[in-house]
Amino acid sequence: MIRIAFLCSGGGGNLRFIAEVIRLGLLPARLVMVVTDRECLANRFACENQLPNEIIDFTEPGQASLLRLLEAASVDIIITNVHRIIHPAVVQAFAKRLLNLHYSLLPAYGAMIGTKPVEAALQAGSLFIGTTAHLVDFGVDTGPPLVQSAIPLQQGDTLPSVMDTVFRTGCLCLLNAILLHTGSPVRYCGTHLVHGRTVLSNPGLAFDQGPIDDDMWQRIADYPSPAR
Repeated sequence: MIRIAFLCSGGGGNLRFIAEVIRLGLLPARLVMVVTDRECLANRFACENQLPNEIIDFTEPGQASLLRLLEAASVDIIITNVHRIIHPAVVQAFAKRLLNLHYSLLPAYGAMIGTKPVEAALQAGSLFIGTTAHLVDFGVDTGPPLVQSAIPLQQGDTLPSVMDTVFRTGCLCLLNAILLHTGSPVRYCGTHLVHGRTVLSNPGLAFDQGPIDDDMWQRIADYPSPAR
C-alpha cells in the first residue's frame, strides 16, 4: 500500500482525483496526510473525509514542522501542490519521494504557478501544451520528468477552452507517475482521449482509463457542491 501525502495551497483538485482513483481501486494507496499553508478547499476536503491534515508555516526555518509531520506519517510519495519552495532539508530527507505536477512540457515555462504556463504557451503561439510530473530536486521545476503528456492545440483555443483538458490530463499524468515510480509496468498505449482530444503520454499508461468516467470528473469539478 503506497502511503501518499499532499502539500496543498488551493482547491485540492489533484487531491480529490487521487482520492477517487483510490476508491475505484486503480491506485493501491492510502492518503495519510494533507498539509497546507493556509485555509483552503484541500483542508475542507481532508476534514470531511477524515484525512489527517495540518496548516503550517512554510517560512519556518528549515520547514521543521513539515519535516516532522512527513517523517511521522512514514510517507512513500509526497505530492507538492503547495505554492511554496520546498526547503533543501526536506528535499534531502525525502529524495525521490517528492513529486510535482506542472502545467507545461518542462523545461518550457518552468518556475510558473498554476495556469501561468498554459497562458504563456498560448500567448507564444505554441502548437502543443502539456503537463509534466517530475521529481523535486533543489531547483525550481528542474527535477527529472517521470511522465509528460502532450496536448495538441486547436485554432482559436483560449485558456478557458483548454484548462479542463489540461486539468484532467494533469491528473492522469500524476496518477501514471505515482504508479510507474512505485514499480507498476506500462500496460497501455500512451495515446488516449482526454475530453475529446487525443493526448500523447510518455511513458504509456500503467492503468486502465475506462473506470475514470465523466461522472467522476463532474464530482471533482462540483466540489464543494451548493448543497454543502
